[in-house]
Amino acid sequence: MMHATLLLSGLLTALTSAAPIKHPLVSRQQSGQQGWQGRNGTTGRPNPTYTTEQLNNIKLAFSAADRYKYIQSLGDTDDYFKFDYSVSANPNPVAGRGQGGQGDLSYVDNWPVLLGTGVAMSMGFMNPCGMNTPHTHNRATELLVIVQGNNVHTSFVQESGLTTPITTTLNQYQGAVLPIGSIHYEFNDSCEPAVFVAGFSNEDPGLSRTANNFFGEDDEIVKADLGFPDFLDHVNVPSFHSKIPKAFALGAQECLDRCGIKYNATEG
Repeated sequence: MMHATLLLSGLLTALTSAAPIKHPLVSRQQSGQQGWQGRNGTTGRPNPTYTTEQLNNIKLAFSAADRYKYIQSLGDTDDYFKFDYSVSANPNPVAGRGQGGQGDLSYVDNWPVLLGTGVAMSMGFMNPCGMNTPHTHNRATELLVIVQGNNVHTSFVQESGLTTPITTTLNQYQGAVLPIGSIHYEFNDSCEPAVFVAGFSNEDPGLSRTANNFFGEDDEIVKADLGFPDFLDHVNVPSFHSKIPKAFALGAQECLDRCGIKYNATEG
């Protein structure tokens, strides 16, 4: 009898220690941060951040069920199983923000519930004449759809042997495929805002801005790769690199002139 009692006591102790621990909520929830007020009357809050301990626990879960149970234990499921793609909910957007708009990307690093799902998603809010500057996704193909706006141009260059740009012009509810590893862009050639939704075939798609990263290389290598052009004579390439506009940028002078938009060259 004594042996059975000890065994039962040990089993209860093990089960208690294995139960999900409700970790303190991260600073966003603890601080009672005021939510934003949407134009359509809805309210929300910035998307949550995660502590290093929480991220490690999510990554070390043996199964998807264990992972979801742990994330569920962190607090309100509306905080952790829902991602808000609105501009107001993403004050520091992963995909960038500039004169041309903003890109809000959800991927495994800022929405860990995506771990193991093989998918990610972004929304791009392009101002008139706004451009999501040329870039590549290292590990994912992108499927992009225009949900607001018209006359949005996309283009991609795939690889050596297929260097002719493959272009599309998209109107509302039309989409395009941008293959993994290709250099591509989206440009809103319109005087009205445009919004796109993009799905990715990897929860960690990667994002590499072509001009920003190329001109970040050693200046002599950059000049040599371009064939030592005259326009780079006596140019400080690192200084030039610092002046490349942020994504999202303004693009196409003809569009700027047509829409009466002045380019602010001081915003690098």
